[in-house]
Amino acid sequence: MATGLLLGSMSVLADDFVESGALSEVRSLDTVGEAFMPAPEWRSVDVEALQGQLREKLSDDKGDGVSIFHPDADNGPLSKALLVALHDASALPHVRYRLRYAQAQVIPEGAGAPLEISLVEVLRLNLGSAHRAELVEMLGEERVAPPEQFGVGPDIAWRLVTHPLMGQAAEIAQVAQREVSPRDAPNCFGAPCRQSASLNAEAREWPEPVMLDTHLDESLLELSLLEAGLERLGLQRDAQGMSRWHSPEWPESVAAGEPFIEISLERGLGQDDGMDLVLHYDQLMDHETRALWERLMAFPAIPGQPAMVFMSQDRELWPRPEW
Repeated sequence: MATGLLLGSMSVLADDFVESGALSEVRSLDTVGEAFMPAPEWRSVDVEALQGQLREKLSDDKGDGVSIFHPDADNGPLSKALLVALHDASALPHVRYRLRYAQAQVIPEGAGAPLEISLVEVLRLNLGSAHRAELVEMLGEERVAPPEQFGVGPDIAWRLVTHPLMGQAAEIAQVAQREVSPRDAPNCFGAPCRQSASLNAEAREWPEPVMLDTHLDESLLELSLLEAGLERLGLQRDAQGMSRWHSPEWPESVAAGEPFIEISLERGLGQDDGMDLVLHYDQLMDHETRALWERLMAFPAIPGQPAMVFMSQDRELWPRPEW
């Protein structure tokens, strides 16, 4: 992966989540937050209020009745991060989300068991203005809709610290956000994230996609597509009709706080309102396969019918020594 640009100081959207070794021996969640979402670049968010709003939204969409569990009990850290980004503003018609995932441990003083924690960053880039500018150049100003119809809103990043707690697969412990400056130059799969054309299509030489017989929740299509991709990678498992987050094994080659899962979710970057999701699961604990790549594409169908979903997948092998 490429390294973030130097702009006086290292960009907080550089590929390293935290400084090397900063999370190697952590004694408290506060220490994690200070390293992962340092002030003043990152502004703390009221976790209790945010979780209440997310649960209310999920309850409305799922139509859940009385339950002893919160409606987000089975959602993992990546799903929670995407929900936070989707909740922040109305749907943007031309947008790219980049999610990155890392792990760490909090080892309390004394004889307490280590607490396994997840670190997630979700970056939302509003590409509406860039898409409109391309159309204006091709067609002329008078033949292109006004900027409002292409989506208005800043580029924003959020960082979350989560951990399992009392039936919750990923209880949110800390959240922070920041507005992303045009000077920041984050990379998605090694290419500039601000590119208005699809990056997912160019991430790999994808095998021919096949159509899946699956039904996604139309009310939360982005979340449904993400969890379908996680399930195919073994990170979201179906048990007794319920899909629940399954935490990945921490790779031996990955340091605490070092991302090893990257996800790109694009919407409206093609010729229609389709969604394009790519998951890159790197540094696998496997003697042959280094990384798995999964691509899911959802396209609107006939009104009242589920979206059509197509899948392609690939893998990277560990380099073989030359004897």
